[in-house]
Amino acid sequence: MTDRIPVLLVDDDLDLRAVVASFLREERDRIAVETAPDAAAGLETLSERDVECIVSDYELSGRDGLDLLDEVRERDPDLPFILFTGGGSEAVASEAISAGVTDYMRKSGDTEQCERLADRIVEAVEQRRAEREAEQAVGQFRAVAKGASDAILSVDTDGVIRFANAAVEPMFGYEPADLEGEPLTTLIPERHRDDHLEAVDRYLADGERSVDWSDVRFNALHRDGHEVPVSISYGEFTADGERRFVGVVRDDSERERHRAFIEHAGDVVTVLSSDWRFRYLSPSCESVIGYAPSDLLGERALEYIHPEDRDAVSEALGALEGDGDPPTAEYRFRTTDGGYRWLESVGSDRIETDGIEGYVVTTRDISERKERERTLASLREWTRELNYTRTTDEAAELAVEAVDDLIDAGLSGIHLLSEDGESLQPAALGDSVPMLFEEQPSYDRDAPAGSRAALAWGAFRGEGSVVIDELSSSDRLDEPSPAESLVLGPIGDHGLFVVSSPDPHEFTDTDVLVAEILTDHLEAALDRIERESRVERLHGATRTLVRAESREAIAEQAVAAATDVLEFSIVTVRLYDEAAGGLVPVAVSDRATEVLPERETFTPDGGSLNWAAFEAGELRKFDDIRTTDALDVDTPLRSLLIVPIGEFGTISIGETEPGMLGSVDEYLAGILATAAETAFQAEARTRRLADRTAELERQNDRLEEFAGVVSHDLRNPLEVARGRTELAREECDSEHLAAVERAHDRMTALIDDLLTLAREGDPVTDAEPVDIARVVGACWRTVDTSDATLRTEVEGTVVADEGRLKQLLENLIRNAIEHGGEDLTVTVGSLPDGFYVADDGPGIDPDLRGTVFDAGYSTSQSGTGFGLRIVEQVADAHGWSVRAVESEAGGARFDITGVESAD
Repeated sequence: MTDRIPVLLVDDDLDLRAVVASFLREERDRIAVETAPDAAAGLETLSERDVECIVSDYELSGRDGLDLLDEVRERDPDLPFILFTGGGSEAVASEAISAGVTDYMRKSGDTEQCERLADRIVEAVEQRRAEREAEQAVGQFRAVAKGASDAILSVDTDGVIRFANAAVEPMFGYEPADLEGEPLTTLIPERHRDDHLEAVDRYLADGERSVDWSDVRFNALHRDGHEVPVSISYGEFTADGERRFVGVVRDDSERERHRAFIEHAGDVVTVLSSDWRFRYLSPSCESVIGYAPSDLLGERALEYIHPEDRDAVSEALGALEGDGDPPTAEYRFRTTDGGYRWLESVGSDRIETDGIEGYVVTTRDISERKERERTLASLREWTRELNYTRTTDEAAELAVEAVDDLIDAGLSGIHLLSEDGESLQPAALGDSVPMLFEEQPSYDRDAPAGSRAALAWGAFRGEGSVVIDELSSSDRLDEPSPAESLVLGPIGDHGLFVVSSPDPHEFTDTDVLVAEILTDHLEAALDRIERESRVERLHGATRTLVRAESREAIAEQAVAAATDVLEFSIVTVRLYDEAAGGLVPVAVSDRATEVLPERETFTPDGGSLNWAAFEAGELRKFDDIRTTDALDVDTPLRSLLIVPIGEFGTISIGETEPGMLGSVDEYLAGILATAAETAFQAEARTRRLADRTAELERQNDRLEEFAGVVSHDLRNPLEVARGRTELAREECDSEHLAAVERAHDRMTALIDDLLTLAREGDPVTDAEPVDIARVVGACWRTVDTSDATLRTEVEGTVVADEGRLKQLLENLIRNAIEHGGEDLTVTVGSLPDGFYVADDGPGIDPDLRGTVFDAGYSTSQSGTGFGLRIVEQVADAHGWSVRAVESEAGGARFDITGVESAD
């Protein structure tokens, strides 16, 4: 509300009205005067303008000043109304006072009366404003008290309770109406009443407070007579011109709980006005964001929020208008040093009462969480890079760099187990290590207790991380160390991740978690690198394996690969031998010979673990065979891995310590077994092929021998018979001689076909491009074709042995001539992957098409039955296929496919 006082001056004397209005304006700058000539005009102005005081003459034209007063009181009973008149009487004054006039003043010609009028106007308006503010305060007080969980009492100067809210009932057992009008001592135990009354009288007399009104603690009296420990805070106000006291009473246990929450809770409770100004901040504000509550009261919250986050915060907390879950906003808040801190605010309520409007917001510091999220995001990037490292040194260097970046641990290092297993040697060290250690730290296995080396080996052999916050005060170390904060993480069986700092209590729980996650990923990376290295070396060994020429050689190579490449010590390869009735040891490592008795054959009924794995076709692993009924249970053998080699046998891998064979060993042994199985399969195929080749060579030898017999032993007597027949024809002319000559010709044809069959079976090895149309023409001229007609529709070149191709075509043409009848047409045409020879003769019975290629089959008196067999043999020698089908003219057609084109 402004300081300006709008006043309505009603007077029917124009001159006097102007003079009084002018004087009031000059006397008080605050007074703004509107004038009206009569009551009607005055009421109209009151309806249209904001007026805080009316000054009216009594004698007006029309209705008088008292009539105007009555109208005003109907509209606003409390509006200040001063009757300023030159006429009137005591009766008028009395009537005016009865009607509720604020003041009654007579006009005079001096300026002092106008000054008094101005003073009275200001006094009346300010009093009304104060009363309105008091009424508003009382209204707000009652609105707040109505919903408050604490008991609230209003007491007058006589100690009488004038107001009690609903919370008095659960606290004191009285309904509010039962307490209102009763003395406050009703709630005070008798032993405290006199002290209370004396303190009140003393305060009313001299204003001296004997206690802190913000926190008075005592036992109140319940209606049933028991005492209730309470704390009360007092306040004083004026209502209806009377002094009043207000007390907020709280159960003391509740008070303690709330005080502890306010003083010690990490969250800040604030009230923001609708224009984002701080109306209240809890004491924790200073510890959370660095400001005292008084520093921020009245300030706009959005001005402290990072510009990039303001829109999101406004949108989130604006959602308080609706229903649903309380809105949450994460944002950066400017601190006293000009930096920003991450906060999270949750809007829990919106309040709207007379004069109060805003939001209740709970805020907490989430800087650590944000930093943790940033760290974890960065950790994901580092671990992703670890997945792509190719060497042990690369992985170790990357892990040390990562831990320095993530948790600022430059005094760290990776120490890997030496080849002899007797020490942990540095593989990568942080930048700070050379400055604090005179020489690179390494840790011997047999170091004395209390040494850094003993502490390191204890962690390496342990199950989880070792965390020490202050190494100098730890009873686990007797020798000095540059490190104070220490995290030791075992990297599986590879070594130890040492994360340290020269300052004590340096690593948070999050830092330790980050170090452990990084250690786990480093272990996985080193496992992968080792596995890939061993696999690469194993692949080289398997190439040698598959080149072995015998089962024994393959077994020996498998044992060599297992010991030299995979670094297993006790290895045995067993192969199934049907004659022996079981798995026979074929190859054994040197270490197996040293520690195990002579290997025997494992049979199905022998109860061996080997046979069980072989029969099941499944890999079997035993961390300690002494927990089984194994045959070698009494030997030094402890760890055992048995991998079947398909149908051929098993590979047994063992160590003299329990639990020495892991998943990587299973994986690599499986690769070796697969390679060995492939080698055994190849050896078996090679052996079968050698046997087949030998058998074919024997058959070829017999064919050559047969061909020699046919060529020499049959042809010579036949030539003698031909000569004798010619001599006989000279001596006599007999019809029987012609039949003998025909028989000789048939015998000659049979001999030629048999020789061809015997000698045309070898595969073609000297094929070359051949013009097939040219060969067809040459064959047609060679064969006795009588009156038949040739149609050549084939073109291009094919890859073939020309001589044997001519043999194939001549036999097909001859077959067509012999079986086709008169006026025959023979067609040679092209196929997508070959050619065909067709005729328009009677064709071949479909039921007989599958037998026409059998040796000796013929339907012609003059045929030998070997022609089509020779055709099939020549096709096979080229890698072609041949089949008999029906031609388009209904005759026979022979399709030769699989022919390679030279075009």
